[in-house]
Amino acid sequence: MKRIAALMLLLAVCFSLAACKNRTPVYERKTPVYLETPEPKTDSPWGDGKNSTPVPAEQETPTPGPSYTFSGYAFCVMNAATGEIVLGKNENDRNYIASITKLLTCLTALDYLSPEENVKIETGWLDFLKKDESIECYGFKEGSTQKVDDLVCMALIRSFGDAAVVLGKAAEVRAGRPFIDLMNEKALLFGMYSSHFDNVIGLDIGNNYTENYSTAADAAILMKEALKNETVMRASAGKSIKLSNGTTLSNTSSYLANGSNSDLYEIMGGKTGSTKASGSNLALAVRNTSNGDIYVVVYLHAPGVNVLASELHEIIEGVCKE
Repeated sequence: MKRIAALMLLLAVCFSLAACKNRTPVYERKTPVYLETPEPKTDSPWGDGKNSTPVPAEQETPTPGPSYTFSGYAFCVMNAATGEIVLGKNENDRNYIASITKLLTCLTALDYLSPEENVKIETGWLDFLKKDESIECYGFKEGSTQKVDDLVCMALIRSFGDAAVVLGKAAEVRAGRPFIDLMNEKALLFGMYSSHFDNVIGLDIGNNYTENYSTAADAAILMKEALKNETVMRASAGKSIKLSNGTTLSNTSSYLANGSNSDLYEIMGGKTGSTKASGSNLALAVRNTSNGDIYVVVYLHAPGVNVLASELHEIIEGVCKE
């Protein structure tokens, strides 16, 4: 019996050792470490801070020196040939850009529509505009026919909201897909990775649109791409433009309409944008008259158009002197 008991004890010890060997080890539970989300910039004009965490800059960008005066929130000066940002401030922070959005609207629409074709304004296309009388419009009527080139001119030189809407609706029918999706896809194709659009006009929180935003750097990319489109640049430059029906439209921006008072650069074209939430904004392309270099320049959230014009003029002259 003693021999049997000893044998059973030995077997028990062996089984116990085997069980310990095959047991899944228990590791100490660690508290997960979460990345701290930075607080939104309280001085940013971009809405209430939702999705407004600044995007880190990928390169060191020179900032204005003592000789520059800058009262806005963000600006960016980009070499149009290389895409290099040569001067900027807060250029990667998200902001509302107002009607600068219409540059993307027109570029996207022209992927599906020819400037020379006519489009008929279908029933229901303008219903969206009837809900908000604050949106400046040309005054189209349902059933009327408009030339695409005229619509682009109306959207850019006068910033008419109904022209942008009709361009979007007509392109949407042609593409068979939501136009807003097409706009956002094109923005990504351009490399505007910190931007998002939810309307064709550039409406923002003042009209209950919170997801239409960009950055000064992204808007500069947009202006750079606009330089490649003859229809867009012709519609965004000069003091006035004549439509196919004989109507003459004046430029919304006296700065763009009057060119510049500088011997150092000439204005090639651009787009204004202004809302209560976004302030005064401008994207434009300029050519250095001494060497032919082309720069795209974006100024966001200026306290007024006169301040924007004077400070932007000073910044551009400084860049062209270097």
